[in-house]
Order: sequence, then structure tokens, then C-alpha cells
Amino acid sequence: MNKYNSDVNIIGGIPDYQLIVKAIELYTVGGGAMEDAIVRRNEFDFKTENARKRFLAAVTSSFLNFQNKEHEELIINLFAHPMSLETQQLILFWQFSFSNRLFFEISRDVFIKNYFSGRVSFSKEDIVAYIRDIGSTTPELKEKFTDITINTIASKYLTVLKKLNLIDGKQKKVFKHIQVSNEALVIFLHLLKAIDTSSSNILTSRYITLCMVSQESFAERVKQLAKKEFFNMSYNGVALKIEPKYTNKGIADVLFN
Repeated sequence: MNKYNSDVNIIGGIPDYQLIVKAIELYTVGGGAMEDAIVRRNEFDFKTENARKRFLAAVTSSFLNFQNKEHEELIINLFAHPMSLETQQLILFWQFSFSNRLFFEISRDVFIKNYFSGRVSFSKEDIVAYIRDIGSTTPELKEKFTDITINTIASKYLTVLKKLNLIDGKQKKVFKHIQVSNEALVIFLHLLKAIDTSSSNILTSRYITLCMVSQESFAERVKQLAKKEFFNMSYNGVALKIEPKYTNKGIADVLFN
């Protein structure tokens, strides 16, 4: 995975995440439409050209950073269709996790672990302690992030989750009950197949917990999707293998048309 960076601070500072969605939709048009609209025509109404360029760079790095052509093709086809706000927000959460090492590791090891442990609240201190812990054994991280930077990252991480409707609260952040629709789970599984080719058993993917479905119900949910003809599936209690029945363009058409 790529090197650690503090892009979460920039993403946390974006006031309206529909701007991110609109930027991705412009990217699907191609031909430089995204850069033209954001930087040259200032359709997003940023005050300065530097602010426009920072936004463009942050969105490109965090949400349009693809691991292969299949990954890019899937995102382009998904965002070429209208979808629910809840599905958009989950895709942004997954895309940022796939693109940004620190966001992914905090999500996997702190946010998701605490969510499924049954805890009610989620604090900035949990994230600060985690970053300091991995920094103690990772010279790259220790050298790059001061205490001020770590505290800012922790705060902005919580801001990102709140803007993606995954947590709630002002001073004290509490977990929301996250309901992953069948539509969103189909998208996640197609993303997983596109980006993680290291093993045919999706249960061993390092990204599997990002789906926000409990281990107890995951296999059964996938089985039900297979019955709806989204996948061919085999499961022996240990290994879960799926083969999508639709192409990246086809699955977007099936889900949203």
C-alpha cells in the first residue's frame, strides 16, 4: 500500500461532500471535464485558484486513485448513474480507504473494530493512541507526524466519518447503526473483486471488514445475493468464492436502471 500521508486533514475540511460526488461525476465524462469545471470555470465557487487546485488534487488522490483499470472502470460506470445518498457515502468511505493507507488502517483497526465490539461512543483519543502506537514502530510515520498533526488527523478523521453519516454527535461522537443495502453490498463485492486479486477467497481480503457487515451474517447475505443472480458462489465454511455475472458496466446498469 502507498505511504502514509495526512490527506484526511484536507478531506475533512471540505464543507459539502456532494462537491466530491459532483467532481467524480465530472470525471466520468472524461476529456478533462472535471479540471475544466473546478479550476478554469470555478463552478464550485472556491475563493482562490489555489483552493480550487487543492480540492482537485485532494479528490484525485483520495477518491480517483485506482489500483487497476477494472477498478477505474467500475467507479466510472457507477457514478455515471444516479444512486441513493447512503450508497454514495459508502462508496466514498470505501474509495478513501482503498486510496489512503492511514485512513484505511484507522478504519479497520479502530473504527470498525470498536463498532462491532458493541461500544456506543468513539473518541478522538482512541485514534490519537492508535497513531502513536503504530508510529512507535514505523519510523516513516514517527518522523512525519508531530503531536499537533496527529491530533488534527484524529479530529478530521471523525469529521470525515460524520460527513459520511457513519457517526453522529458534536462533542461526543457516537456510532450510528449502519445498514448496508443489498445494492451497496453488491457494489462492495465488485470493488473487492476488482482491486484485491491476491486470493480467490474473499474472506481473506484485507479489506473485507470495510463492508460494515458482521462476520456472522456476511456469508448468508452473499448467499442471498447469489440467489438473485448477481454472482456464482461457492462456500465451504472456510473459503468464500464469488464470480460476478455482470461486467463493471453491466452491474451499474442492473443496479440503477
